[in-house]
Amino acid sequence: MVATPASEKPLVCPIMFSPVNEKSTAVEYAGGRYAFCCAGCDKTFAKDPQAAMKKADKGGHVIATFLFDPVTGKKIDTKKAEFSSDYKGTRYFFASSDNKTAFDKNSKKYATVPKKEHLQCAVEGCEVNTYSDSSGYADVEGVRYYAGCEGCVGKLLEDPKKYATKEGLTTPKAIPVEKKD
Repeated sequence: MVATPASEKPLVCPIMFSPVNEKSTAVEYAGGRYAFCCAGCDKTFAKDPQAAMKKADKGGHVIATFLFDPVTGKKIDTKKAEFSSDYKGTRYFFASSDNKTAFDKNSKKYATVPKKEHLQCAVEGCEVNTYSDSSGYADVEGVRYYAGCEGCVGKLLEDPKKYATKEGLTTPKAIPVEKKD
C-alpha cells in the first residue's frame, strides 16, 4: 500500500471500515485494489463490490487505490506517484499535475466503472489475469478494453476502436490477488 500523507484519509477495509491488515488478502475490481481488515471481508466484498463502494462513498471512506492514471489509462506505480485525488471512495494517482487538474475538473468523466470489460489484451489476445497484470486500458462505448504489455497499450490508446470487439466481454468482477509490496 501507499504511504499516506497526513492530509489524506487512510485506506480502510471496504466492509468494516477498519484499518487495513497488511497481511490480509487483497482483491482487484474494475481497475482498483482493495485490502481488508480480516479474513472473510474479501468474500463479502466479492459478492457485491458496487454496494460496498456506495456505502464507503456515503460514509466518506477511502477503500481502494486505482492502478492506472485515469486520464491517460496507463498503469501507474502508486508508490512513486506524486499526485493523487480521492473520489467516491477511491484514491486515484496521476503521472502529472496536469492529469490531476484534468481529473479534479471532471472526476465523473474519468472515474467511471464501465458495465462491461475485456480482460484479455485487446491488441494481442493474451489473457490479462488481474488488473495489475495490464499495462493500461481504453474505454470504448461503455466497455473497458485492457492491454497486456507496454507495447500494446500504446497501440490500444492510439486507436481504441480498432481493437474493440464484442467477443469475450464480461462484467467487472472481484479478483483475488497476492499481496505485493
